[in-house]
Amino acid sequence: MMGLAIDNFAGGGGASTGIEAALGRKVDVAINHDAEAVAMHVANHPDTRHFCQSIMAIDPRDACTVGGKVRKVDLAWFSPDCKHHSKAKGGKPREKNIRDLA
Repeated sequence: MMGLAIDNFAGGGGASTGIEAALGRKVDVAINHDAEAVAMHVANHPDTRHFCQSIMAIDPRDACTVGGKVRKVDLAWFSPDCKHHSKAKGGKPREKNIRDLA
């Protein structure tokens, strides 16, 4: 059985689209704390399982459990958290050190 592909800080789904193009398969799980971003990701990737919460708070077992079985992870993608070093939340970037999170 193929392991999971998980997109963390999933945003609107651009990284998931790239992952799908590269791997030739869908992203299984997407995680983002922002409800609007998750809604956009759902619109772009309706077959992906979505979690609307911080990647720091999610229990990895919850994200990796499918049909009552914990599955292995083949790809864990972590896009940079954009709200601190881009204009994603409006205004100037807030914190340069958050770039290390990626």
